[in-house]
Amino acid sequence: PNLVWVGTGEANPRNDVVTGKGVFFSPDGGQSWKAMGLEDAGAISQVIVHPTNPDIVYVGVMGHIWGPNADRGVFRTVNGGKSWEKVLYVNDKVGASDLVMDPSNPLVLFAGMWEFMRQPWMLSNGGDNSGIYRSNDGGTTWKKLTEGLPKGAVGRIGLAIAPSNNNHVYALVNAKK
Repeated sequence: PNLVWVGTGEANPRNDVVTGKGVFFSPDGGQSWKAMGLEDAGAISQVIVHPTNPDIVYVGVMGHIWGPNADRGVFRTVNGGKSWEKVLYVNDKVGASDLVMDPSNPLVLFAGMWEFMRQPWMLSNGGDNSGIYRSNDGGTTWKKLTEGLPKGAVGRIGLAIAPSNNNHVYALVNAKK
């Protein structure tokens, strides 16, 4: 419980959003902090620490709210933040709006990927590149899910896995139909 990871930046892209400075780690329950990378991530939506190996951490990155950037998607470290690997990337306009891990199998991850762009006068919300992705191997490979989901352009996606039954994955999908 003393190992704490924090992602910075506001993941709700309003017109007065605060940009982050990456990921930080505290080995002592928040008494001290160290910058651990992803400084150009902009906004981080989720940080997930592997339940039995604290050196494995997954980070869902929304990216820069005001423009495209290559640091969008899902990143993974297997060495406690010494290095990061981009394991899910759609394009420079699609960020990870949510990221969840199966509570009974840490190799299974789901990512909600959201195509968006904030402008001072509006939010471009959604596109054909948004969707839900699943990994069965700890984030090494991902598959876009389509069955039972809205067709066409979708917006922001929120995800949850029922801790009582990991076969129940809940998705809140912003869609017209």
